[in-house]
Amino acid sequence: MLLFLPFWAGATHLVGGIIELKWLGGDSYNLTVHIIRDCENGSPNAYFDGTIAVGIFEKVTHIKKAQFNLAFSKINDDTLKLTGTNCANIITGCTHIGTYSQNIILNSNTYNSNNGYYLSWQRCCRNGIINNIINPGDASMTLYTEVPNLKTVKNSTPRYTNNPNTLLCVNNLFQYNLGFVDDDGDELKYSLIDPINGLLDRNNPFSPTAFAGPYPNVVYRNGFSNAGPIDGTVPMNIDPVTGLLSCNPSSPGIYVASIRVEEYRFGVKIGEARLELQFTVTVCPNNPPIASVLTINDQILLVDTVEIQIPEKACFKIRGIDPSDSLYMRITSDSIDTIFQNHPIYDTLSVGYKFVETTICWQSDCQLEKLGKSVPFYVFVTDNGCPLPRNATSKFWVKFIPMPLVNSTDLLCMTLLNKEETFVYFGDSTDPNDPSFDKYLIFRGINYQNFEVIDTIYDKKQRLFHDPNTPDYDVINYTYFMRGVNKCGNLGPTSDTLSTFEQLEFIPQKQCLKYVTVVDNDHLELEWPASLEKDFAKYFLYKGIYGQNKFDQIGVFENVNDIKYTDRAVNVMDTSYCYHLVMKDTCDNIGPVGYISCSIVLTGKALKYMSNLKYQSYTGWREGTKEYQIFRSDPSNPFTQIGKQDTAGTYLDDKLNFNEGLFYYYVIAKQAFDQNIAPFFDAESQSNTISLYQPPIVYAPNAFTANGDGLNDEFKWVPVFVKDFHIDIYNRWGQLVFKTDNKNEPWDGKVNGQASQEDVYFYILNYTGWDGSNKTQSGNFTLLR
Repeated sequence: MLLFLPFWAGATHLVGGIIELKWLGGDSYNLTVHIIRDCENGSPNAYFDGTIAVGIFEKVTHIKKAQFNLAFSKINDDTLKLTGTNCANIITGCTHIGTYSQNIILNSNTYNSNNGYYLSWQRCCRNGIINNIINPGDASMTLYTEVPNLKTVKNSTPRYTNNPNTLLCVNNLFQYNLGFVDDDGDELKYSLIDPINGLLDRNNPFSPTAFAGPYPNVVYRNGFSNAGPIDGTVPMNIDPVTGLLSCNPSSPGIYVASIRVEEYRFGVKIGEARLELQFTVTVCPNNPPIASVLTINDQILLVDTVEIQIPEKACFKIRGIDPSDSLYMRITSDSIDTIFQNHPIYDTLSVGYKFVETTICWQSDCQLEKLGKSVPFYVFVTDNGCPLPRNATSKFWVKFIPMPLVNSTDLLCMTLLNKEETFVYFGDSTDPNDPSFDKYLIFRGINYQNFEVIDTIYDKKQRLFHDPNTPDYDVINYTYFMRGVNKCGNLGPTSDTLSTFEQLEFIPQKQCLKYVTVVDNDHLELEWPASLEKDFAKYFLYKGIYGQNKFDQIGVFENVNDIKYTDRAVNVMDTSYCYHLVMKDTCDNIGPVGYISCSIVLTGKALKYMSNLKYQSYTGWREGTKEYQIFRSDPSNPFTQIGKQDTAGTYLDDKLNFNEGLFYYYVIAKQAFDQNIAPFFDAESQSNTISLYQPPIVYAPNAFTANGDGLNDEFKWVPVFVKDFHIDIYNRWGQLVFKTDNKNEPWDGKVNGQASQEDVYFYILNYTGWDGSNKTQSGNFTLLR
């Protein structure tokens, strides 16, 4: 790597380096040392030692185990690319990385101490103009790496993948990651540590022998330490998890630092590597770029704090400008806790030439109400300035405004029923599609006191709630009000109140339906008696699904004799639909919810030789249901009542016609009669019609006695649920002796009128079922006489 520096030319000082040990398998390793030095005129090879001595020592005891003399290998040819019009005016020096590498053997039976081992190499001297240590020109540098017990742990030390970038600009944020990796997948932790001075000095700068430790560290000048080897508004530091180096230096100069990379396996430290580096801080000539926040949702942003109304989505357009260079824009926010699910969406890095633009979008949600503060965003724009990129920052805040509350409703009127049920109608003039709406809470109290929630409504279009538990409402004043709740769970204002005492004098007649019945297995027909109310105004017909407490209005009838309705928007085969009538009089009093009548849905399952039917109760007749009649037909027989039940539920039909395999069923509910309840309609409701298939089967005997005794004289099979049929019978020589398509025609043991001999015969059956299945069956039987 060739790195130009502005402070010296022709010097040959140590700048940094690292020792790396890579496990190759067994006891084989590769030992590599990278040494960084100032450049010198002429060939770079001239100022790198031809051979260096690397020692390996046992920790604690410092016993020298081996020395490896590594020959100079190469100079890395990677070159730092600098851009900008002023680069040629400030390049006065450079830095090279030299590499020494050799494959070695470390016998695991030799290197088996639980103390572990360290490898080291020493050389003098450092640059004499280093600013942050005492006597820099007389200070040597020691590269140092630790490894574990090599018998129990096979390990490769951490290595960097990004060549060191050691040039910084005054008052310009420097951030760089050396990209350390561990080939074994061990966890890496990063810290800054005192650089090691070593045992050499200016009078003894080089030794062909590796010396054991312990080694002295360099001594920092006042104001410097491994907590901040370079001073500035952001002193040099390293992220312990990511390894990101950060610094915003305030003074030019030369500074040294040591980066320790520790490796942990299963939570236990097993080794470390130290990268020694010398950093140069200079005053950079280029102007920084400009970063700004332009718009929010395509509207020009005039303030630095943006308010977002929950649950709205906001998008911010961010721009960076540099009149003469490439740009890299990074966006971060450091105040968004991981507990929040919705985070802003944006490109963390955007690139452009002279101009770069990106967008931040944030879908707000209720969690963000809990922030309680504005969220800062930071925009960092970097160019390709010389000798290092320049940065610009911008900052803006996002503040979330709580979701709007749900407006109050108006309680309009009340229907009282059977001295135990209450229906309350309410109005809401606000937007039925209000995105903030979540639900209504229904509160009930006694005589305007002790209110508690008794129900919840999630459909903003619903205008009715039902309280089935209001006994003796003529002597107990049940009082209601409502409050809306938005999607963030915040309660809105309270509605007006309405009580049962207020409505007692307005109790209209409860409407009932004569029947709800299935017609042609396709649609439903409804009929109801004409109202006897003198001030009749309208019928309102409501429809719902059986088992659900939700009804939608499907019809309005203004003629009192308009008493029939056909509903074709149904699926009568699998859904029971429920209906009720509400009457409105000319005084705008709305009557109670009518008796709910639900269509009967019949389902069934074909069991072995029987059909299992299931259906639900018919409701809606005030006097109840007298009985349920079950009807069946098959392809040969019309519908006939096969049974009846007092209560709905299941019915088992075990008297099937074995000559058929397809059976049709429906159920009719008959209205009960009570002379004390009027009017009586003598009504009925029919269910849907279902079809059930029984699988075909043929039972064939294994012998018969054709001796004329009247017992078992024929080869007679038993077809069950068979539709089409054919049988061929062969003798032992394969000759056809009998065939028929009649499933009820047996073989009498004769061929052309002549009795066949006693023997074993073979048959092949082909038959079909009513379910469309095709069956083939074969076997043999014995003819006896």
